Amino acid sequence: MHRNRFLAPLSLALVVLTFAPSRAAAGGAFEGLAASAERVEALEPFLSRYVGKCTDPYLRAECERNLATARRAVTGRKYAVRVPDAAALVQPKLQGEGFVLLVTPFVDGGGLALSNGVPARQDAAGNPLVNLIPIRGELAPGQLEMEFQSPFRVGAIELEIVFRPERAWKLPRRGEAGHLEGVAARFLGVRVLDARTGAEIASKVL
Repeated sequence: MHRNRFLAPLSLALVVLTFAPSRAAAGGAFEGLAASAERVEALEPFLSRYVGKCTDPYLRAECERNLATARRAVTGRKYAVRVPDAAALVQPKLQGEGFVLLVTPFVDGGGLALSNGVPARQDAAGNPLVNLIPIRGELAPGQLEMEFQSPFRVGAIELEIVFRPERAWKLPRRGEAGHLEGVAARFLGVRVLDARTGAEIASKVL
C-alpha cells in the first residue's frame, strides 16, 4: 500500500491509499471540459453554502429545507475551480523519459474539504483515506530533470479541477470532539499548472 505524506491544512489531515495507473489526457481535452463548466472563483464559500449549518433549534426545520433546496440546485452540475498553493497535493515521480504526478483529490476550503468521493474510513490517527489520481506524461524534448522538478521544488504548483458535487459528508474526529466535513464530488478532470507562468505541466480527463 502506497502512502503519501501527511497533509494538515486547517486540521484536515490526510493519508492516501493505493492508486491505479492510467493515461494522461491531452491538454486540449481538459480545455474543452473546463470550458463547459461553471467557474467557481473561490472554493471556501461554495463548500460553506453546500454543507450549511442549521444550529438554531427554532429555525432548524426551515433551514434544513432551504439547505436541501440549495443543494439540489447545484448537485450534478459541472464546475471548475483553480486551487492555488497546491504543491502539497501533487507528488512528482520521474519514470524514464516520462513522469507521473500523484494528485491527492482532497482539497481544503476554509476548514471544509472538496474530495473525490466520500472518504470511506480513517487511519488510526483519524486521517481520512482517499485514492490518489495518477497523471502520466512525457518530458519535453531536451528537458532536464532539474527543469522539470523546479516548480515542485519551490512550491509553485496550482491545480485546476473540474467536478460535479454529489453529496455532503461528515466523519467524527477520532480522539477529539467535532467532525471533519466536506463535499463529495466526482472529479471529471484535473490539470497541474506551473504557478509562475500558468503553463500546463500535465492534465487528465477522468
